[in-house]
Amino acid sequence: MNVLKPWVFALLMAMIYAQPEARAHSSTDIPPPWKNTIELYLMGPSLDGSVGIGQVDGDVDVDAGSVFDALDGAFLGTYIGEAERWGVLVDLAYMDLKEDGTGPQGVVSYELNVKQTILGLIGLYRLTDTLQFTFGGRYVDVSNRLTLAGPNRELAAKASESWFDPTIGLRYVAPLGEKWVFNGAADIGGAGVGSDLTWYWSANIAYRMTPRTQFYAGYRYIDFDYEDGEGRDRFKFDMAQHGPLAGFRFEF
Repeated sequence: MNVLKPWVFALLMAMIYAQPEARAHSSTDIPPPWKNTIELYLMGPSLDGSVGIGQVDGDVDVDAGSVFDALDGAFLGTYIGEAERWGVLVDLAYMDLKEDGTGPQGVVSYELNVKQTILGLIGLYRLTDTLQFTFGGRYVDVSNRLTLAGPNRELAAKASESWFDPTIGLRYVAPLGEKWVFNGAADIGGAGVGSDLTWYWSANIAYRMTPRTQFYAGYRYIDFDYEDGEGRDRFKFDMAQHGPLAGFRFEF
């Protein structure tokens, strides 16, 4: 009968006991951790376009300074959750604006009140380390009140409308050295489901203050071309909103 030499026996035992540990260290069954990001920011938007209620239309051309003067309330924030491949982005922008003025020679005066909520519900799918495909859409709720007053007559119209715009696009996030990060996104949608057409883009550069905190500044543009109904039920919101922004990004 052959007897294993002591060193051969020891080697076989070492291989047997090492196998479970090796499998544990090389396992890819454990998913990567879920990454959470919260962004809180301020924006100086300019408004360009027109709104319509029934047979009454009004042009809107308001710069950022006038928006701040007309601002009654606002909230701007974003949540991003990401795993290795999939993720979700939720963006909320709420503004309550009032503008008034007079026509030529002060004969006609007007007051325009616009309350607006834009809630983005976006899915993320990672294509590369820096590029993601985005899909989902935005829920838009707009309330317009337009009052025109002349020497002998006052005309007021009020309407509220809400709709959902499906969108697809791309999101790009890439480091610029050790402390800086570039973040850009663009999408397009509507296709008559909600707006006839809507499109969006944003870009910002962030400075990493701590491993989990960034300060960023950039620019954002969003455009809606929406019209629905006829006669007294007609509602029009053909508006571009754009301007610089700045905020803080928190990762956990």
